[in-house]
Amino acid sequence: MEVEEEGEDGIFARGDLDGVMNRYDHVRTWVEDFEGKHGARPFYYGDLDRDARKDPINLIYHLRGPLFAHVYRPPDDQEGAGSTLWFAIEPHLTEEEENMKQEIVERLLREAPSAPSFSSDAEFESMLEGMIAKHTIVSSESASLTDATTSVRRFLGFGEPKISVNEKQLERLTYTIIRDLVRSGPLESLLSDEMLEDIHAIGLRYISMDHKVFGMVTSNIRFRDREMLERYLRAMSERIGRPVSDSKPIIDGALLDGSRINIVYSDDVSMLGSSFTIRKFAEETISITQLIQWGTMSAEVAAYVWLCLENGMSLLVSGETASGKTTTLNAILPFIDHNVKIYSAEDTPEVKVRHRLWQRLVTRDSKNEDSRVEMFDLLKAALRSRPRYIIIGEIRGAEGATAFQAMQTGHPVIATFHASSIVKMIQRFTGDPINVPMRFFDNLNFAIFQEVVEAPGGGIARRITGIDEVIGYNKHADGVLTRGMFDWDPVRDKHYFRGMFQSHLMENKMAALMGFENKRDIYEEMARRKEALQRMVDRNLTHYDDVFDLLDVYYQQDWEAFSKAIDIWTPIGSE
Repeated sequence: MEVEEEGEDGIFARGDLDGVMNRYDHVRTWVEDFEGKHGARPFYYGDLDRDARKDPINLIYHLRGPLFAHVYRPPDDQEGAGSTLWFAIEPHLTEEEENMKQEIVERLLREAPSAPSFSSDAEFESMLEGMIAKHTIVSSESASLTDATTSVRRFLGFGEPKISVNEKQLERLTYTIIRDLVRSGPLESLLSDEMLEDIHAIGLRYISMDHKVFGMVTSNIRFRDREMLERYLRAMSERIGRPVSDSKPIIDGALLDGSRINIVYSDDVSMLGSSFTIRKFAEETISITQLIQWGTMSAEVAAYVWLCLENGMSLLVSGETASGKTTTLNAILPFIDHNVKIYSAEDTPEVKVRHRLWQRLVTRDSKNEDSRVEMFDLLKAALRSRPRYIIIGEIRGAEGATAFQAMQTGHPVIATFHASSIVKMIQRFTGDPINVPMRFFDNLNFAIFQEVVEAPGGGIARRITGIDEVIGYNKHADGVLTRGMFDWDPVRDKHYFRGMFQSHLMENKMAALMGFENKRDIYEEMARRKEALQRMVDRNLTHYDDVFDLLDVYYQQDWEAFSKAIDIWTPIGSE
């Protein structure tokens, strides 16, 4: 099969394993070793889809750069039958190349004090590539450099000789040096796989992952000894600004790509050795139209949320762990007027906002109580900042009461919360440790509920399973009156609007704010927005920046300009 395209990373047509092997020596070595051991040749799949789940599972797909993944499910008569294995295929250095790498790194460290400054990892990588090229010379044959030769040249004042390498060696050396100095070291291949959702490492066991297509898989990656694992976790925690230690063995934080990490450090707490869990987030923020295309919500659901956020309604996105709450929260934020101030308060920075005026604050942990900044402190500061919206990454405890106090003072709040239904949500808020008085629920306008479900055709998917409006507190019944607006039918995988001519928010709050003389005209406005969003989906305008910029046309100009822009907009990536 012919190669369709080969760019910097090497993109090959499905089935062209020979092309991949010819380009990457480490893939060739892996395939030949695997075929010799198992008697089965992998298939190069390219971009994964649901059909990849079909047996036999023995396929390779590209991650990025020189990185590939091999997914294999052993047949019943082989060791490991019943499990799905995920193998990282990345460049490896020979013993001679390891010596070259050590020499290059030592030279880089000596030059580091006089090296130019950098403001991002991308600049750092580019600088390292230049420094590595400075100390190497590409020739058709590599020539090793002995420590004695280097020392003599330094002593005689000739400077350091360039290290002779061939092109493939330079690629491998550059990749491994940058991987270890800038990127994620032994976890680089895992964090490069956009198909992985959660990464679970317990002690020295092989790392397991939740895969979007294949479910739970086990990798060929593990830490060789506890000292190496603990050294890696200490370095990682320091890099994200939340150092872990025996005195503080549990920390939560965010990696540079936005993925959430939880580290449990110390054998006293984690009996099988230090452990960590990484919940990966997509490098690009998921847009509202992408969620519509995936079926997470319908265009009608999105239109309803758009109306609510444009008009300052307070909202909770609620659901169980890993149900996609934060993804949905980030996707709906472009619906907020682009000309207003947004204030976010989080323990772990996950909220992504493109509004021009965004005040982003995070908590700060400290052994010194006076230096500690907690969520309660951030929310108090928010009330003085006079934002249009206060966004709380996640409500877990007492800050929930402060969030409701903010709503009472007229500051709309958006947050995520752990509860699977409106009843359970109210029970959790009114019980320990949050203890929000029942009568305060008048200030919350509506709640979105989301779940992980079985996807059509297998695998998992996320679905908004319901939206409930909060009508108010009933003092006679000492309870909260709510009304369901949307339901999800799991059989048809379809969302239904149950609130036609029954929406308390649309008729009694938003219609007046939008100037409708007949309050029921607002349902036509929702239909107009539903149609516009569906047109965006049909035109494949699903990139987050496309969606934000189109909505910016609406907020900076008017509806007519926005509607026209949808029809002529060029989607990102289609040029």
